[in-house]
Amino acid sequence: MSADLQRKLLYSLVFAFLIYIGLAVYSDWNALMAALTEFPWALLVPVIGLTLVNYVGRGLRWHWYLRLLGVPISRQESGKIFGVGMLMVMTPGKAGEFLKPYMVKSVAGTPMSVTAPVILAERLLDGTAMLILAAAGLFAFPNPTARAIAVLVFSTFLVFVGVIQSRPLALRLLSLGEQLPGVKRFARHLHAAYESAYTIFRPRYLLAALAVGAACWAAEGLAYYVVLRGFGAAAGGQTLALAVFIFSISTVIGAVFAMPGGLGGVEGSLVALSVQLLALPVATATAAALLIRFCTLWMGVLVGVVSFLLWPDLLAGAPGAKRTPAPAPALPRQEG
Repeated sequence: MSADLQRKLLYSLVFAFLIYIGLAVYSDWNALMAALTEFPWALLVPVIGLTLVNYVGRGLRWHWYLRLLGVPISRQESGKIFGVGMLMVMTPGKAGEFLKPYMVKSVAGTPMSVTAPVILAERLLDGTAMLILAAAGLFAFPNPTARAIAVLVFSTFLVFVGVIQSRPLALRLLSLGEQLPGVKRFARHLHAAYESAYTIFRPRYLLAALAVGAACWAAEGLAYYVVLRGFGAAAGGQTLALAVFIFSISTVIGAVFAMPGGLGGVEGSLVALSVQLLALPVATATAAALLIRFCTLWMGVLVGVVSFLLWPDLLAGAPGAKRTPAPAPALPRQEG
């Protein structure tokens, strides 16, 4: 792991510590500790189980994307890469996840330009899936900030997919881009990236991946509901719907602010919305936010750390890696 990456991860951990200290002070330390003490910790079993559903589902989607692009890689190897990649959530804007194509190249020899669009697809599809889960709440509980962010994210998704799937327009934009100084030498890589993006954003693949994303994030929304129940929130469909809405829109807000792991944005939104919509005391809402984040974000980071310790050669470049580039998928040249 490079010194620069280690430094970024360390800064993220320090930032997380400061955020959580701030939340604890804001919510009243004694009241926060009392809420956590009274929580029935046996509920962590289903919470962690639901979180693992999210991880496994997205890991399988990652492998499916690689196979869709013709990458010669086993499920075991792609799983290792996905695991190490979970550590990269703690880099600003999850930019470190673009090391996953590097790891794929180390293992399978596939050029990074072929697999890099998968990272963009994962981010856009996850954000859109969470907006779908949060859609009812956005109409039922008007919040100008949440609505503005939802419109921004969804509009970006539609425009991006629209441009990618309009081959004449996309190729024209690529041609114009190649005229810019310093870009022409990357033309081959840009075209390879576009062909991959065109494939994975085809409607039939897009809908399938979106359905997987919605199911995965719904599992974590359900996990948040279980946490809220442990802190005394009322049982029932309304609380469940609110929990999924609060968790989904808070995660989107955190992603838009591009802080490592959504730190600050996610936690702050979870607390504010659960106080507003579920009438929870601030200390209880903070305890629920911290607990669900430890069971989702930080458990993922732990998976990433363990994966890196087990397979450090993925980031260093596996010495025995295959070096024969995988063929790019054959795509029709003319589609509107």
